[in-house]
Order: sequence, then structure tokens, then C-alpha cells
Amino acid sequence: MIHPERIAHLVLKVRDLETSKKFYTEILGMQVMKHVPEIKAVFLSFNGRDHHEIALFEIGQNAEAPRGNQTGMLHVAFRLRNEDDLMAAYKELKEKEVPVSFTVNHGVSKSVYFRDPDNNELEVYTDNDISELVRTVPNAYLGMEKLDFAPDSPGLADVIASMRN
Repeated sequence: MIHPERIAHLVLKVRDLETSKKFYTEILGMQVMKHVPEIKAVFLSFNGRDHHEIALFEIGQNAEAPRGNQTGMLHVAFRLRNEDDLMAAYKELKEKEVPVSFTVNHGVSKSVYFRDPDNNELEVYTDNDISELVRTVPNAYLGMEKLDFAPDSPGLADVIASMRN
């Protein structure tokens, strides 16, 4: 059996390398570790800890966006330190006019979902106190309430309801 230490990186196909590089560096604060124009790729990292955590490969403007009824990755999540950082991230997304798809208190975590320029769903989140939740909440993974600090953004229940209508 293989026993990976952790998930190391994610490689995304993008329509426009410069647009996506700008999004990931200016919205998520990643730094460019290496730009390789020969293959239209850029390698990005948080705080330079790793050679890359996300790589972007340009495949062209005519590429189709991911669709909800296809198999594949649903979203990628970025853990923040605490709820103050989550509130600050939400505020920054709004200020930079990045549409927020929805917010949710899952129970085990509080999350803000949004999309990158190629329609890949991203999540920033902070963990709730798991030991307390497991003891006190019947299903700590089924929370659907939107976050208190985001009353104007949809919640997960709103998104699910819209899919069923």
C-alpha cells in the first residue's frame, strides 16, 4: 500500500496564463516560483515553502470550462488560520469583485466558495473545534447554514435548492 505524506500540488489547465497567474497571486497571495514560457506554465507557492503547490498550464482561449455534470475535481480548499482570517478573505473577495458562490458553516469548518477565471471552484475555510462538535452535534459534517458575516451571499442550502428547481 502507498502511504503519501500529504497532497503536494495541484496542476490546473487554464485558458490564459497571465489572467490566471494574476488571480492566484493577487487574490490568493501566491508567489511565482518559476515561469516557464517555453511550455506556457507557471509554478506557484505559498510563502515559498515548496517548489510549487499549484502549477498553471495554458491550453488556449477556446478550452471549455468545467461543468457541473462532469466527473473530476469539484473544488480545491485552502485552510486559513482562524475565523478572523476567513472574514478578512471574504471582505477582500468582495472588494476585488470576485463573485462569492456561497458561504457555509459545514459544522466541521466554516467556508467561503468562489471561482477562478476558468470556473474552477475554490474554497477558503477555517476549522471549527472538532472535538467539541463530535461530542455535541449529531452530524458535524452536514451543516448548511450560511455564515453570519456574509448575509448578502448565498448559503449552501440556497445553492442546493437552486439546483433542484
